[in-house]
Amino acid sequence: MRKRVLITGARGFIGSSFLRRLADTKWEVISLNRSSRMLKNEVVSDFCDEDFYVKLNSLPRVDAVVHLGARIGWDGSSRSDLFVPNVLATAELARWSNKVGAYLIFASAAIICGLGNPYIESDSKPKFDSDYGYSKWLAEELIKMSGVKYAILRIGGVYGKNGPKHLSLNLSIDNAFNGIRPIQYGAGNQKRNYIYVEDLADILFYCLENRREGTHLVAGSNINTISEMLEIICHILLPDKTPEYKAGDNSHDQIIEHSKALPKGRSFEDALCDLKKDVENVIL
Repeated sequence: MRKRVLITGARGFIGSSFLRRLADTKWEVISLNRSSRMLKNEVVSDFCDEDFYVKLNSLPRVDAVVHLGARIGWDGSSRSDLFVPNVLATAELARWSNKVGAYLIFASAAIICGLGNPYIESDSKPKFDSDYGYSKWLAEELIKMSGVKYAILRIGGVYGKNGPKHLSLNLSIDNAFNGIRPIQYGAGNQKRNYIYVEDLADILFYCLENRREGTHLVAGSNINTISEMLEIICHILLPDKTPEYKAGDNSHDQIIEHSKALPKGRSFEDALCDLKKDVENVIL
């Protein structure tokens, strides 16, 4: 017997990857998007629209909700701008999920524990040095208060082809596919453990299948410097080129302790090799 899952933000970077992961599984998908993507069982509504609450309450019963949709706060959005789409909408999804007996997976952010925190671990305390992080923390607290069965995933940086450009690594990957050398600013010795978007989709699926509960940090399986990642991009995608170097200030490390309760992802080099094969297969 098939189960039904509601996915918000299904047309986004993570959501699109997760939809591919759910193909040919027992899960029937209802997708909720701000604009139409002509998906099967698609519901079009913005979290800020009055009809969002009407449409949500008119949906058929689901077994799970995967809440990926949000307003990303890197465009100068204030706390008040983020309040309705990131806080109130999440609270309503938690209330509705609890009412229909659905399990809720919430895509939160590791930077709840601080943009400047060099090492984020399971017992790191919230540090509100960004309005986006604050909105995610408020949403987490409302989920916990709602009584719903939940998994909160505090996710670090996510990379892949056509990923969000506020993560400069995604711009470097896309440029490399177009034959453009990545640019390294400064020494590039900042350490990161970003996660490949397809590995994140596998983790979401694991939580969905096993109803993993609690709050978990999500990051990549290995640690690289920015310089190392740009060199790997050139080695795999631009074998006859090297990164371009420009002067710049170095930022801090940010390592995130991946939850031991969740599957590990692949290395940065393995992920890029797999991504290259996937792109080549699409072209062929």
